[in-house]
Amino acid sequence: MFSERSFSNNQEKLEKMMKNTGEFRKALETGNLNEAENFLNEVASNPESFPQYDERWLDHRQRELFQSFYQAEDWQGAKRVVEVTADALSQQGRKDRLEELSGLNYEEI
Repeated sequence: MFSERSFSNNQEKLEKMMKNTGEFRKALETGNLNEAENFLNEVASNPESFPQYDERWLDHRQRELFQSFYQAEDWQGAKRVVEVTADALSQQGRKDRLEELSGLNYEEI
């Protein structure tokens, strides 16, 4: 059973969450990578709530987030993106790129 407080917290979370690609890109530009990551995870986990976004859109935004993480040399953040990438070819390419850029084996990251 939901308490009124948990409902209020969920409502606040939804109101604060990004709502579109423009807000996602702004988060990338301003270095709010975790916020951008949370948005993509929400879209991936709840596709029925985001019918305007298909798998291709998600893969492209994940690529942008992956690039932002590796440009910041946040290897663990980049690895999290790799791990949630659904497209097998994209996932392998990102994994290879991450190893190349970090100088580490994927498992070490």
